[in-house]
Amino acid sequence: MLFAFVGLLCQCKAKYVSPYAAPNVGYLVVEGFISGNIPIQFMLSRTLPLPGDSTLPTEAGAAVEVEGSDNSSIPLLDQGGGVYSSVDTPMLNKQAEYRLRIHTTNGEDYLSGFVPFVPSPAIDSINWIRNATGVTIYANTHDPANNTHYYEWSMRETWEYHSAVMSDFEYDTATGQVIDRPAANEIYTCWHDGPFPYILLGNSTTLSSDVIYEQPLRLLSANGVELSILYTTLVKQWALTDSAYNYASIMQKNTESLGSIFDAQPSQLVGNIQCLSTPGKQVIGYISAGTVRQERIWISNADVPGWDYVNSCPYTPVIIGDSIQERYQFEYSGRVPVDPYGTDGIWEGQLVSCADCRLAGGVTYPPPFWPN
Repeated sequence: MLFAFVGLLCQCKAKYVSPYAAPNVGYLVVEGFISGNIPIQFMLSRTLPLPGDSTLPTEAGAAVEVEGSDNSSIPLLDQGGGVYSSVDTPMLNKQAEYRLRIHTTNGEDYLSGFVPFVPSPAIDSINWIRNATGVTIYANTHDPANNTHYYEWSMRETWEYHSAVMSDFEYDTATGQVIDRPAANEIYTCWHDGPFPYILLGNSTTLSSDVIYEQPLRLLSANGVELSILYTTLVKQWALTDSAYNYASIMQKNTESLGSIFDAQPSQLVGNIQCLSTPGKQVIGYISAGTVRQERIWISNADVPGWDYVNSCPYTPVIIGDSIQERYQFEYSGRVPVDPYGTDGIWEGQLVSCADCRLAGGVTYPPPFWPN
């Protein structure tokens, strides 16, 4: 009976073929916010067909502008990489409504509906708490006028980290010699910088007052690399209308909650952007407008005593005994010299993956705001 049941389960697995045919260039994805107190920035990209395991193609060369119901117009300049932004912080009329207009290089025209300007209350605090699972970063805010109710946050994180082993030497292919590593080629210390790629929402609709208290934003898992030296995150907060919040909630469920038959199933996304040149064509995105509040926090390794991050490397070093071995190991086999071993020019070599912090996605120079 057991074997028959297992066989039945195996027969239930089948390849899913979507009934929807995506266009060759992909659907347009519009990400951003019409902000009235910081420069406006939008990201334009295209969807990929399943399985979608490639880098999202960005939309270059588009004409993008923000239009106001007061007949104002703010052009957004192409910054490269699909990013379009205003030259400076715009002077928006808080009593007006705003929309986004896009004209792509392949002749497509897109236009969002007008949306109201919704100011965000100030951030009361961004703080963190430590427990057995790690460090949870959370937000506190409130609206004394009791008008906001719907909130969204974003995080841009930066942390300093080290490679598993330090290499003070490098192999000079021109001379065939191991030399001291120049400071400009240092690969032991790196900085990771990038957005936290999740939708962060909160609401106070079930409360008698418009208060958000200890809203979880991010869990830094115990003993993770983020707090191995120094970590910072810039948290941005903005208010949403109920329609914008509903759209973001569906997006959140579709992208983060799926995994079993007991999870919420995919829902159709209906944003407020239309393709004028091909009516009915799918567009991913929802345009909102208002103010953005932001706050940065720092957490150092010293702030979390006992945070024991171990950057283990699964490969053991090899002993490299002569110039022929050096050329083979250091030039062709992906190893770097780590330490002299004994005498007579014998070296200990380590895999580059263990010695080069850049291979974990970081860069060897800090951001401008990093403390010395």
